[in-house]
Amino acid sequence: MKGVKLIMGAGVVAVLGGTGLLMTAFLGKAAGYETGTAGYGNISQSVEATGDVHGERSMTYYSQVTAPVSYYDLSSGDEVKSGDKVVGYDLDDLMKIYEQAELTAKSAENTMNGQVKASDSNQAKYNKAASDIEVYRNAYALFRMANDYVNQGQYQESWDVGCIADGINKDIAEKSGQVNALQAELTKQQIRLSEPDVIADAEEFKRTEKEVNRLADEIAGLSRDIGNLQSDLAGLPPTNLSPEEYAMTVINGNWMSDIMRNWTEASTLKNTYENQILNSYQKEQLKNSYDLSALSVETASENLTKATAGVSIEFDGVITESMIESGTVVTKGTPLFTVESSKDMKVDVGISKYDIGKIAVGQKAEITIAGNIYPGTVSQIKRIAEKGSSDKAKVTVSVKFDEPDERVYIGLEADVKIFTDERQGALTIPAEAYYADDGGDYCYIIKDGVIAKQYITTGVESDDLIEVTMGLKEGDVVITDAITDEKIGTAAESK
Repeated sequence: MKGVKLIMGAGVVAVLGGTGLLMTAFLGKAAGYETGTAGYGNISQSVEATGDVHGERSMTYYSQVTAPVSYYDLSSGDEVKSGDKVVGYDLDDLMKIYEQAELTAKSAENTMNGQVKASDSNQAKYNKAASDIEVYRNAYALFRMANDYVNQGQYQESWDVGCIADGINKDIAEKSGQVNALQAELTKQQIRLSEPDVIADAEEFKRTEKEVNRLADEIAGLSRDIGNLQSDLAGLPPTNLSPEEYAMTVINGNWMSDIMRNWTEASTLKNTYENQILNSYQKEQLKNSYDLSALSVETASENLTKATAGVSIEFDGVITESMIESGTVVTKGTPLFTVESSKDMKVDVGISKYDIGKIAVGQKAEITIAGNIYPGTVSQIKRIAEKGSSDKAKVTVSVKFDEPDERVYIGLEADVKIFTDERQGALTIPAEAYYADDGGDYCYIIKDGVIAKQYITTGVESDDLIEVTMGLKEGDVVITDAITDEKIGTAAESK
């Protein structure tokens, strides 16, 4: 593999190099070295790591119901097949819960329907009472109007008669006053007729007698007028209701009493029924209560169905952890067991920060278990680095077996070689010939019979070979023995 070999100081190198030249010249013999030749071929770069075998699919099964486990006979390491029913539940409690939920839902439905039906009936009664109130209000108004008309007509008639009577009475009073005045004057004149001087005076007597007769005539005329007025007054219409009018008002009054009684009763019924009508919020609350109970039935039915079905395996695999046994009472969400697939398998390895940049999904790999080599493929690179036993963070990379067999067991340790890069027809040199210092990558070559230091540009590296993209050509001889710059310029040859 690519490494950095120890390089000595430049001054020392120069001295030693010079000494080497002198020794070579003195001895007159070239030193022999193990060598290799730069040549074209295929090269693969790889990253090696060790990890544990797992199923590519791993699934922990959880209980989907709360119930006692009626049967379960698996333990860690047992093989299971897709479709195997491995857990059964006792259904007694779930059946009772389902039946109770059905009864509760039926009761909630009956309650909802009954109250809604009663509310609808009360609504109809309320509407009728409200309609009756309007009918009674209008009928009462009609009968009241009829009585008011009769009473108003009678009032006007009585008023008119009263006004006429007042006028007649005034005329009678006025004429009576005149009669009284004339009567007094008549009496006075009659007294005068009996006086001697009037009797003696024939002319005066005639005048007085004439005045007496005139007064008597006026009194008689006024008396006749008064009599006529009194007759007119007596002939005026009565101021009270007529029997027909009175009978009509009595009948109307009876009708109004009946109407008012029914009106009051309808108003009471309207208020009573109004308080017994469900509003939209109350109906929604009833509907919600029913929906909740129906949902309980649905949930209980689903739980019963799930419990009846039990737990079945979804893929071929091996039980890696078992958390229950037959007779255990589990609640919904309780972990039951874990299965890892036995057909699709992988090795999880930790890759350091130095090599993770070379890894990519889809790269080919070799997996070695107990001397058996299996082809594999990088299937996943996790996006998080975790610290392991070395306390250094590494990224977990999953390498899938292309064709696992019965000798691959979950939990075994496996060595993995991931081929990160590959070149076809690349110019390569042996890995032992490769060096690096602050100046870059280089190697030692034998050129014209002496050792030379040659800086190179490298590419893909494997355990055995280094790709050279610049600095060498095919056929160049490179020294694979350990060597330092002190040998530069000395005679050398391949062993």
